[in-house]
Amino acid sequence: MKKKRFKITSFVLMTGLFIQLATAGATAAPAEVISVPTKEENYQKPDQWEMIEPGAGGAFMTVGAGPTGIAIAAGDLSGVYISYDDGKSWENRGQAEGITHNAHLSMVGFDTEDEKLIYVGSQYVMYKSDDKGYNFHPILSKDWNRDTRTGTFEVVRGSTEGYKDPSSSANRLYWTSMTFSKSNPNIGYAAAHSTYNTVDAMIFKTTDRGETWKPVKSFVNEGSGNSLVINADKRILKIIVDHQNPENVYFLTQDDHFTWGKPQTAIYKSTDGGATWGILNGGTDNLVTYSDIDEEMPKFDENGQRVVENGRAASYSEGSTFSEPVLQRHVMDFEIDPVDPNILYASKGVYWDSSMPGSGTYKSTDGGATWTKINDQIGLIKTKAVNNDASKTIVRCIVIGGWEGADEDSLDVANRNYPQVWESADAGEKWEKVAGATNFEYGAIMHWYDANGGFSRTVATSMADPDVYYWADYQWVYMSDDGGKSFRSAGSTVHHEDKDGKWYTTTGVSNVVSFTLKISEADPNIIFIGNADIGLWRSLDNGRSWQHANQHGFLSDWQYYGGQAQAIALDPERPNVVWAGLGGYYEDQVLVKSEDYGKLNTWSESHSGLPKEKRSDDFQPGAVIRGLSIDRTSPKDNRTLYVVADDKVFKSVNDGADWAEVLNMRGTQPPFNYANSLSADRQAATEVDPTDGNFVYAGGADGLFRSTDAGVTWEPTGPSGLKGIQKIVVSRQNPEHVYVAAYGSNQGLYFSSDRGETWTQVLKDNYLRGFAVNPKDDRVIIAGSSNVFVSGGAPNSSGALLSVDGGNTWTQVNDGLSWPWVRDVEFNPHDPSQVFIVTPGTSYHVRAFDYHKYGLPEDPKDPGEPVDPEEPENPGEHVNPNPEALLQMLTAYETSGDIKQPLTSQLRNTAEQIRHHSDKGQMKQAVKSLDDFLKKLNNKPKDISLEAKQALTDYVQSLKNLWK
Repeated sequence: MKKKRFKITSFVLMTGLFIQLATAGATAAPAEVISVPTKEENYQKPDQWEMIEPGAGGAFMTVGAGPTGIAIAAGDLSGVYISYDDGKSWENRGQAEGITHNAHLSMVGFDTEDEKLIYVGSQYVMYKSDDKGYNFHPILSKDWNRDTRTGTFEVVRGSTEGYKDPSSSANRLYWTSMTFSKSNPNIGYAAAHSTYNTVDAMIFKTTDRGETWKPVKSFVNEGSGNSLVINADKRILKIIVDHQNPENVYFLTQDDHFTWGKPQTAIYKSTDGGATWGILNGGTDNLVTYSDIDEEMPKFDENGQRVVENGRAASYSEGSTFSEPVLQRHVMDFEIDPVDPNILYASKGVYWDSSMPGSGTYKSTDGGATWTKINDQIGLIKTKAVNNDASKTIVRCIVIGGWEGADEDSLDVANRNYPQVWESADAGEKWEKVAGATNFEYGAIMHWYDANGGFSRTVATSMADPDVYYWADYQWVYMSDDGGKSFRSAGSTVHHEDKDGKWYTTTGVSNVVSFTLKISEADPNIIFIGNADIGLWRSLDNGRSWQHANQHGFLSDWQYYGGQAQAIALDPERPNVVWAGLGGYYEDQVLVKSEDYGKLNTWSESHSGLPKEKRSDDFQPGAVIRGLSIDRTSPKDNRTLYVVADDKVFKSVNDGADWAEVLNMRGTQPPFNYANSLSADRQAATEVDPTDGNFVYAGGADGLFRSTDAGVTWEPTGPSGLKGIQKIVVSRQNPEHVYVAAYGSNQGLYFSSDRGETWTQVLKDNYLRGFAVNPKDDRVIIAGSSNVFVSGGAPNSSGALLSVDGGNTWTQVNDGLSWPWVRDVEFNPHDPSQVFIVTPGTSYHVRAFDYHKYGLPEDPKDPGEPVDPEEPENPGEHVNPNPEALLQMLTAYETSGDIKQPLTSQLRNTAEQIRHHSDKGQMKQAVKSLDDFLKKLNNKPKDISLEAKQALTDYVQSLKNLWK
């Protein structure tokens, strides 16, 4: 029967509207997400894309928290993650919020007083937010000169016409650090470099609260030959401004992930607002001796200047012995006393070798001119004021420690030595250990990274509370709210615990390289995902909670802590049976099988007959496993399967126990050299006709192939030039309909209506990586486009695309996504209104669709259904929507509390623009403002009820339909 749809007919009596919303909830909006399913059909159905994952991780560059506690973690793949509730939940920010040029974020900054003013720096551009990080504006220049390093950068809130393109190598900058003055927030300093891996630091300064920025110092080499002065050896990762005098500025130059061994690692100070700088190395009265060094080391003079000999930078050779000021090199971190700015604390050493001469914690009481050792620990320095008395300042040293192995014993934190936290309650006089490894709650998967390079910016103190720390290392985000006495995961939380152990869910922080998602046809509550680094995971509740399935023995040198998984297949009738490719890297996968829902320690090898090559000392013997598929027509308890291993198609006729090669897709070409390539972009696929197992399709980087005799013989198929096959789908409704996704220039989605005899391109997209066809209506297709996969980049792709007419027309459906990156798509086979997507950098998302809203024709009317005389066939056709009614709706929803600030003001301003353009007859501008209204409506889902959002969306859409 045709369901009665929500309708808007009049807003004269607004109370009537709320009665409709209250009584028509079943048809007005998707059901709310319920934390625990109570029955099989209770699937997650948010009305825009919503992240699901266990609480993942990737490379985080830096972290920070502002004056009211708003926290930001900056990642290399998916931009900014921001928390407004002290790290309990996080939201992603990207292209949809104005971060338009690159997803690799490398800097965060905060105004010292105004929580609304937030800054982030990317690989190309620095951005400013005026609204607490909900939207960002680029900071660009019209006159930047890379050669002279001169020019002014300014916040651009409108058109960027006339500004230099920051994606050009001549204009781009890599931003690494920013700090504003506490005594005068108009003054701030930021550090940048010409590219992501250079040591040619520049200091920029603002005097108008971040509206404009100008360089005040560039560290470039001067002169040549024996007159060469080397300044281009600095990578500025931390800036501190004297809290009493903004002209006194300090920075730490230090190597990071991209500049290992290149920069000097020392503290510098300026007393003239950044124009001139001098090193704070302790001077010649405090020397340290390096004896019989085991590697070449740069040579510096007593002023910290690199020594030049014969026109070249000089170094001490291996075996040399020399003395120099104690803080000349290897400074890990430093901090200023929160009461007396003449007091500084610093840590010297390297985490992997505590025996390095001079290692320990130091204190200066004269602004850094001289230093005294106060502790043997090497770590990150944090301070806390007590009663405004510098003698009572609490000083903490967070000892990162070194890599302690990945063996089974290391699973027990009691066997680990690090991390540690040491504390002094009397400004460094006496110290005690207040936390060790047992005080760390690691979250969804055991932590094993120590920290990202650039240690000084990986642990940040909240400006709102000196006992709150955020720790962003090279894989995870952690936090402490008790002064470092304990740390916990800020990325994952325990959803529930049962006989199989703990199950985790995300807080919203991700940054993972996600590969694949598969949902069980036998039970759609069962979902498996495969990723880089965090490996294989399973969910038994439709993606609400997750448990890892990374089994020791199949993970290379990850051993117990993570892995890689890209190929997964779930039996369509046996919910307990699953196959997966599992390994440590892209090129060393081993096919494994579980007959117990993928539980840890229930996996066994299912690789017999498949290639097993050891491509590296760190790799286990294995293959590049892709494109795993099941012949649904084969016996339930003895399946026929196909898989691609190293570009060859293999077939098993005994449930995966043994495999035999049936096709070499390389043909006469030599094998691809996977040993020298992290080739995640080189995908492959197989697919079997769901009604006739004789028809099998396979494809990869070298083209598309078809078999009509169950893999005995094969023939090339597809249009000329078709390569880069990503995925193949045969329609469940009509098995003659075959769809193929191909990645590359002028490629896209191809369709055959005759089992591969002829082909038509139905979507042209250079970045198409995956798609799915609605199993109950093949007019509905959702495709995924992503120009990034395993690293960050500029957002050049389309994201999620929906067609409701078999591919003739397409609509972007990216609501809820900050980046237009979708790797793959899967429909819930029982309820195809629920859709899952794989989103590089932001893991996985789920959403519910009403396809009729996108133009899918309604099902024919049931002739036995009585006609409702009060319901017109087209709801709203008797009342013309108008902007005034839209404003009345906003007022009513604000009064009822269904919309909260700041969203209320933003929507009202836009609605007034709509009314203004309409009154002037400027209908194109009015429609554009309607689109802007919808975008704002979807940007802040927590500030509006589902009912209000649905009603406003419907009404704005009716306005668009009327005016178009």
